[in-house]
Amino acid sequence: MRVLMISDHADPLALPGSNFHGGQNVYVRQLATRLAASGCHVDVATRADAPDFPAWQPIAEGAQVVRVEAGPRAPMPRDRFGSVLDAFSRGVDDLCEQRGGYDVVHSHYWFSGVAALGLAARHGLPVVHSHHSIGAVRRQSLDTHQPVTTSPELFDERHQQECRIGREAAAVVANCPAEAADMQHLLGTPAEAVHLVPPGVDTAVLRPFDQTAARERLGLPLGVPLVLFVGRLEARKGCLDLVKAFARVSVVLPHARLVVVGGTAHETQVVRDLAAQLGFGDRTEFRGSVSHELTPLYYSAADVTAVPSHYEPFGLVAIESMACATPVVATRVGGLAWSVVDGRCGALVPAREPISLACGLLDVLTAGRDRYRRSCLDQVAQHFTVDLWSRGILDVYRAVSSPVTT
Repeated sequence: MRVLMISDHADPLALPGSNFHGGQNVYVRQLATRLAASGCHVDVATRADAPDFPAWQPIAEGAQVVRVEAGPRAPMPRDRFGSVLDAFSRGVDDLCEQRGGYDVVHSHYWFSGVAALGLAARHGLPVVHSHHSIGAVRRQSLDTHQPVTTSPELFDERHQQECRIGREAAAVVANCPAEAADMQHLLGTPAEAVHLVPPGVDTAVLRPFDQTAARERLGLPLGVPLVLFVGRLEARKGCLDLVKAFARVSVVLPHARLVVVGGTAHETQVVRDLAAQLGFGDRTEFRGSVSHELTPLYYSAADVTAVPSHYEPFGLVAIESMACATPVVATRVGGLAWSVVDGRCGALVPAREPISLACGLLDVLTAGRDRYRRSCLDQVAQHFTVDLWSRGILDVYRAVSSPVTT
């Protein structure tokens, strides 16, 4: 089967946690890799946003990223993608003309969905869509005390387009039951078009390593409680809540360390300043964006991974951590409330409540990661492996397409 993925702003080979790159990049890269291993040919079209990246680059055998020229080769916030959407859509259309023979288009995020519907109209291709986040839910989740960079007009346009995608796409993939319900109730997507297929992780890569060895390799201190955060340092990710919570944790456990992976220089400085202000700047380490190969070592080095998001459509970081046998303290929002089993895989706490977050972290740190190890590994093995995920996505593709090649 020949698959064209469209991932507008999220280059699958970009480092997670770097400029505007996060879970969607990881999702697309892992899915393309696994589909290729299953015998599919996968092209991933994304906007060229770095001057030194080639136009075509292998992801894995049978899968490649195709970088489409649309606007300057520089990072661009997602909400500004509309300014280059027409150029990007033309580039993807040209790719479809040149390559031809695709059986299905899988679009990721709403701008990609708009481009995909254009392809469907011109080339008669079925469209499978993954929202990755829903504008109406994200808007509801915004903290009124944090700056809102998205205009009401753009939110309205996004909502209209997401409703259109839900009506016109052959299938829409939901990552968790809450997202499936939101698609139907907020976007009017027909129930028969919604397919629940949660993401998974490659447990041959994301697996437990010896904690001492992992810390030694990463240069992290031995014999101290270590709390890990992985991801972009955006307000909606709850990173400032975590800093406030860790201030309380450090009163009880003065030797504890907070390790932050991801974030731009500016985002890191904001978090660093707050940690210094609260008196534990010397017990916080910022590692920036790290390679995919090092990610399992960071999870294995930690005693607990914090996922304090205000809004999280799925929360891949939580699954990655559990695959490495490290428990998670997460907020009870979106997919996290479904994937993290409270008391077995860590703890669930209310969003935007640093005191509750601190209590959850202390409970898990006090109990010790070994208490949760088996449950974390079982939860991933039973529900969130990349094999289960890719088979589910392939079933959706087959349901909507009449392959011209196999």
